[in-house]
Amino acid sequence: MSETLVIRLRAAEDAPASWLIVDGNGARSGPVQTGPLADALNLVEGRSIVLLLPASEVVLAEPELPLRGGARLAQAVPFALEEQLASDVEALHCAVGSKGAGAVGTPVAVVSRGLIDRWHDAYEAAGIHPDAAYSDAAAVPLSPNGCTLLLDEGLLYVRRANSVPYALDANPLAAALDLALGEPTPGVSGADEAPAQPEHVTFFASPADYELHRDTIEGLRTRTATLHVKLLPDGSLPLLAAQAVGGAGVNLLQGPYAARSSLSARFRQWRLPAALAAAIALVFLAGQGLSIWHLRQAEKKLDAQIAQVFAAAMPGQKVVDPRAQLQGVLGNRGAGEGALLPVMSVLAQAMAQSPQARIEALSYRGNVLDLRLTAPSVEAIDAIKQAVSRDGVSAELQSATPRGQTVEGRLQVRLGKA
Repeated sequence: MSETLVIRLRAAEDAPASWLIVDGNGARSGPVQTGPLADALNLVEGRSIVLLLPASEVVLAEPELPLRGGARLAQAVPFALEEQLASDVEALHCAVGSKGAGAVGTPVAVVSRGLIDRWHDAYEAAGIHPDAAYSDAAAVPLSPNGCTLLLDEGLLYVRRANSVPYALDANPLAAALDLALGEPTPGVSGADEAPAQPEHVTFFASPADYELHRDTIEGLRTRTATLHVKLLPDGSLPLLAAQAVGGAGVNLLQGPYAARSSLSARFRQWRLPAALAAAIALVFLAGQGLSIWHLRQAEKKLDAQIAQVFAAAMPGQKVVDPRAQLQGVLGNRGAGEGALLPVMSVLAQAMAQSPQARIEALSYRGNVLDLRLTAPSVEAIDAIKQAVSRDGVSAELQSATPRGQTVEGRLQVRLGKA
């Protein structure tokens, strides 16, 4: 199953990053690690990379945009959110998500261009090329029929179905909870106070944050339909990473920050087929190399037999290139004796099949080659005779005489059938 490296960045320039590996189902693999961004480089190979950016620096909204799509859509976002954005339009980077079926607004994410430039320079300098970047608020899990609250790093994250996730300053926590859950509202008579419609709330916090704010958190039980408190002993990153692996809202890596043509993702997708193709090519090349080696070995044996035939036919001549030397000698003797070369070639191939056979003497006249040779047995001499008798060449065994451990045979080889 493919894995994803989820890296969480902070707003402060000197703040360390933290990262975690999760599989396709969001299950963690290994511990949460914290340190300089460059320390995560050794975990990048073969994995998708997702960045989580601080919700305090990323504005999420769902404005009604008049345009259907294209490059002009992102340009319209700052004007649609001008009441919520205090920065100059040129100083903002806007990313647009996919509009859901039946939705009125289009999901967008806005961040300071200076800040995303700094993050971009940091991960590029570290040699890390992410595939996506999301606001960490969008990675807070949804609670069925209720509200999810996450207390983390001084922020209170709030997530409800069918609404935009956001984060509040959690100092003081009681005030942040009043904003998130609503304060008591006046009753019908105006004299009494009645609580707002209670919600089912799931509250995530680290053990340290829970102990620090125990009374405030537990006090929510009187103003919620149900309260489930879940502690995060390893911090919030495992919780957020499990959601981010499947996508978490609007991907901020758009425009000049877009992933490099998704080349890394495409490479990972085709890595196995490419490896199989390379393996097949390697096996093919190895087979071809082995065939060439065998052919060269056979050629060497044939050259050795030709050299033996040349030495018998031209005693006293220095053997340099027996094939060329035989061709030269035969060429000098005229066309009438030019048929010796194919006979010698056939004979050399036949001798190569009986490595222990040796040519003792030969003579050639009138397209007839008389040959005296020794071999381990009469069968070996007969095999040579049969091998020679082809391609218009015929051979006749004149005699076979035992000589100790060998047999001396006399063959008569001629062009044309006997």
